[in-house]
Amino acid sequence: MNILLLLFESAFSVFGLLFLLVMIESLIRGHDLPTDSKTTKLICKIIAEYSPEASNFYDLGCGRGALAIRIKRAFPNLCVYGVDTSSIRIILATLRALLLRADVRFLRKDIFDVNLGNADIVYTYLWYDTMPPLEKKLQKELKKGALVIANTSYFPNWEPIQQIETLFLYRKG
Repeated sequence: MNILLLLFESAFSVFGLLFLLVMIESLIRGHDLPTDSKTTKLICKIIAEYSPEASNFYDLGCGRGALAIRIKRAFPNLCVYGVDTSSIRIILATLRALLLRADVRFLRKDIFDVNLGNADIVYTYLWYDTMPPLEKKLQKELKKGALVIANTSYFPNWEPIQQIETLFLYRKG
């Protein structure tokens, strides 16, 4: 009985510590914007319709990895990358992927330092002030035909091929 209690207290302490670290990190670096399940289903539908032959998917600003893992589960042949600058978020995303047995590659990098030349699909759910420099990066690096899905925030100079609810779809010409 004492061993079970000790294990319970240890597990509670670990999860409590993780929760505390996430809260502190959110206060310092700002919160992440998780993509809800309804929008995730819509993104899966868009991928199936617009880029069924895609090989590489990048979630820029992946947070704790929920979307990247859902995309990998929906499209097992897709190589999925999640990119975020936060070490804590990347650790949590990696742990989540391990627990769910999802083969997602999480990278702790600035999105502006990642080479997106092999990306077939790029997803963003980022702040408006990030979009102008990201637009320049994507226009420079993406291969012709790559699909970009921007949630809520849009690019100032790039005309979307379609808007579906809060999602802006762009195709690299």
